[in-house]
Amino acid sequence: MEPSEEIRRIVERFTKATVAGDHEAALGRLSGHAGTLIIGNDPGEWWHAGEARAIWARQLEELGSFPVTSYEVEAWEEGTVGWASCKETIASSEGIFDARATYVLRLESDEWKIVQIHWSLPKPNVEFLGRALTTSLDELERTLQVEQPDLSGVLAADGTVTIVFTDIVDSTALIARIGDHAFLPLLRQHHALIQELSAAHGGTVVNRQGDGAMLAFSSARRAVSCAQSIQHRVASQLTDGSPPLRVRIGIHAGDALREADDFFGTTVHYAARVAGHALGGEILVSSVVRDLVAGGSDVTFLEGREVELKGIEGSHRLFAVDLA
Repeated sequence: MEPSEEIRRIVERFTKATVAGDHEAALGRLSGHAGTLIIGNDPGEWWHAGEARAIWARQLEELGSFPVTSYEVEAWEEGTVGWASCKETIASSEGIFDARATYVLRLESDEWKIVQIHWSLPKPNVEFLGRALTTSLDELERTLQVEQPDLSGVLAADGTVTIVFTDIVDSTALIARIGDHAFLPLLRQHHALIQELSAAHGGTVVNRQGDGAMLAFSSARRAVSCAQSIQHRVASQLTDGSPPLRVRIGIHAGDALREADDFFGTTVHYAARVAGHALGGEILVSSVVRDLVAGGSDVTFLEGREVELKGIEGSHRLFAVDLA
C-alpha cells in the first residue's frame, strides 16, 4: 500500500467537474460494474450499479452546479485497487457546512473508475439544501412523468422542428473568478430566464444539462426571436460578475427523430455543432434558418462565415444575428 498522487488528482478533478456542472465528466468517472455503490447522506440514498448512475444524474440536474471544496485529500493504492478520503466544505442556500467523503476505485482498462462513494453531511438533505432530492427510481419515474414536456406543439405542419442550443461560455473560469456562492444563484437565474423566454415565444425546454439547454420551436422565426430576447436579458440582468456571464446560442431547423420527451438525429447534432462555433453573446444560425427568417422579419444577419462542423461532411455557412 502506497500513497497515490494520481488518485488524489482524480478525486479533485471529479469534485471540480461536479462544481462546474460538468455532469458528463462526473458521471463518466463512475464504474459500470454491477458492484458499484453510492451511499448518500439520507437513508434512502443507497444505490447500486445502474440506479446509482440514473438517480445521481437526476440529483445533479436538480442541483445544477454544486459548490463544494475538498481539502485534506488522502489517497492510496495497491495493485488494481485505490481509495481516497477527504474533508469538504459545501455551500447551500441554508449556509456553509463541513462534510466528509470516501471513494473506492479500481483499474478498468488502465483507467481508474469509482466503484463506491460515501458522502456524509451533518444534516438531512432537506435541512442542508432547503429542498428534497430524488432518492429512488420510483421517485425518478414519477417525477419524469410529471415533467415530461409536450413536444407536439413544437413541430411545424410539415413535421420539421427548429432546435436551439444555449450554453454559458467559460463557466469554469467564471466560477473561479466570482466564487461558488455567487455563481449558484446566477445559474438559477439563468435557468429561470431560459424557461420563461422559451415559453413566451411558443417553445419548449426539451432538456437541460449543466449550464446549457436544448430548446425546440415550431417556427424558426420564433426561435430566433427567443434567442434575441435571451441575449438581451442576459446582457441587462446577469452581467454583474467579473467577467460577466456570457451565453452562446446556435440554431438549426429540419427533420428530427422524436422519441418520448426528446429529439434525436442529424438536425439536433447540427444545431449543437452550430452552437459550438458561436461566441459569447452571439446567436449563430445555419443557412437553413437564415433563409427561413430573412425577408419576412426585422431580423438582420451579419456576413456569413464558412466553417467545418465536427462529424458532418463538407464546409457550412453560418450567420450571426445582428444584435445591435
